[in-house]
Amino acid sequence: MTQAVKHPAIRFAAGIVISAAFILATLSRVDAGQVIRALQEVRPAGLVVALVLVWLEIGVRAVRWRALLAPIRRVPFTGCLAYLCIGYFANTLLPGRLGDVARAYLAGTAFGIGRLVTFGTILIERFSDGITILVIVVVSGLLVAAGDVLAASAFQLLVAGAAVAAIVATAAVLAVRTGLTETRAGTAAQKVIRPLLDGGAALRRPAGIATLLGLTLLAFGLAVVAFDATAAAVGLELTIVEAAFVMGALALSTAIPAGPGSVGTYEFVGVTVLVSLGFPAEPALASVLLVHLLAALPPAIAGLGALWAYHLRIGSLVRQSAPKPLSDTAA
Repeated sequence: MTQAVKHPAIRFAAGIVISAAFILATLSRVDAGQVIRALQEVRPAGLVVALVLVWLEIGVRAVRWRALLAPIRRVPFTGCLAYLCIGYFANTLLPGRLGDVARAYLAGTAFGIGRLVTFGTILIERFSDGITILVIVVVSGLLVAAGDVLAASAFQLLVAGAAVAAIVATAAVLAVRTGLTETRAGTAAQKVIRPLLDGGAALRRPAGIATLLGLTLLAFGLAVVAFDATAAAVGLELTIVEAAFVMGALALSTAIPAGPGSVGTYEFVGVTVLVSLGFPAEPALASVLLVHLLAALPPAIAGLGALWAYHLRIGSLVRQSAPKPLSDTAA
């Protein structure tokens, strides 16, 4: 067995153990019978509304990715949507959001763009999502009851993220001005760093930054309303601020190392936050389970269909996510 196969297998096994632990912790807090009854009494109309909103969110994210790719190469919306869904599908199979790595490889090849450049656009997506979510959790946490602890943690993460970004930017400037890029190590580093930076070409103009921020906020807003509709279908009446707070916490939960699709950690965090807001644990778990399914399953199914349409194999997702250098070639 090669190292490239061993590493994903180890990560997968560790993620399953972590997910199982969180699943057990969540189930220990609820009456399973009441959760089942809550699911049986769900109002279907609310789920239909939520499903439509989920697809709108995915479409907005595809538009955002297309805008990031536009200065590098014009890519059809359908292509962006297809490979975005392939990435979602890969994330349901692979731990640690390795589906993003697979998306960079497969889309970089298909679009005729360097893989590192493509990965650079995905990093910008993730950074934009992360900053937006942290800001929303901080603001909404200050406005809802019992939200101050999570808001404080989010604020600390926000400050830490800003500090890291400032350090990285400063280091890059110093490396260029002091001539470190002329060394052998500097030359090797540039082969990785420059393509990643090229992925941010859309941000060299104020309009590009505004587009990124606007589409990121719109995508998250649609996710919040989708969660609110799902919770209402279960019988939980949240204010829009509470829905934004819970959705922000759920989004942050995907950063916890766990099994594919963040199964277990997602549910544990969702129930914990909803209970802290005063909602019963059983309908809270029912709503989180439903929103998790609605957010993950439709794009994953679409991604599987895109793999079939593009004559790609599921095994290629695992191979492309294996730990190895990202070649900056499209072939």
